[in-house]
Amino acid sequence: MIPPSSIKLSKHEALLQRLSEHHPPLYPMIYERYRRFDSGQTGEANLEYYLHQTQLTDLQLLNGLRIEKQYPFQIDWLVLGLGFRILLEVKNITGTIYFDPHSRQLIREKDDTKNIFPDPLFQVERQYVHLRNFLLSQNIKQLPTYTAAVFVNRNAELQLHDYPERHRIMIAQAIPSFIEKLASNHYAEISCSQNQQIASFLTNQHKEAFFPILEKYEIAWEDIIKGVRCPHCQQYAMKRDRMRWQCPLCGVRSANAHLQTLFELALLTENRITNKLAREFLQVASQDLIKKILNRSPLICIGKTKGAYYKHIDLIDYL
Repeated sequence: MIPPSSIKLSKHEALLQRLSEHHPPLYPMIYERYRRFDSGQTGEANLEYYLHQTQLTDLQLLNGLRIEKQYPFQIDWLVLGLGFRILLEVKNITGTIYFDPHSRQLIREKDDTKNIFPDPLFQVERQYVHLRNFLLSQNIKQLPTYTAAVFVNRNAELQLHDYPERHRIMIAQAIPSFIEKLASNHYAEISCSQNQQIASFLTNQHKEAFFPILEKYEIAWEDIIKGVRCPHCQQYAMKRDRMRWQCPLCGVRSANAHLQTLFELALLTENRITNKLAREFLQVASQDLIKKILNRSPLICIGKTKGAYYKHIDLIDYL
């Protein structure tokens, strides 16, 4: 299954909530990566609006499909029609954008600064090769397939005069007419039900990238801020008191303040929560009390012995 939101983005968000801003040099670096992931996901979400503006009812749209076979690959947006397919690489950047026809590089100028990026068409062309080979290996009918790069930020100025592939680079507002024109030039080669089956098959092939975030950034468990966060004052100070959580700083009481804490713990531990980890993270000393809290939360217990652990049901399809 494809998650509605990037798991990697959610992991970074959870880590930033639990890492001191005074943790040099990791916090600034992790925050910058989080900001880039967030910008990318926002761009893909912005494009979805225009994808749904097409006057076509038989399209299947897949966002963030990642297939991990011989070579892992991920597609920002995959449009499945009855007679054609489209792979879209989404860019959410601002400034004046130039495409060098000789070096095949993307050059962005903004605030007197120049940045150089790979040509996004190279990226999406490689994704197409991997997708084609995968579909062939599954005996799925090949259809005419197109690739394009889409710039979704309204503050991007595209300079494409000398670029030979400029017809494959567009702004988000141009997507509906681009898709409708392709649809008018291709007759249906598969049925709606076949297209739905292909979309379902690809969705079931999706696999999130393995990214144990604490290990990747070499962050010690001792450096993680523990405790249940108060929904009012945002301090990690809530204590369990008679079936409720109470904040000693502002006095707010809550019955379910621990739910967000458990979700963050699941993200930080690859969805493997033990009784011991939960006691440390929620700052609860009693093993029996934590067991009751875990059993009454949206978690599934795996195993019955000392090796038992819990998985969060909202993440079980992905982690």
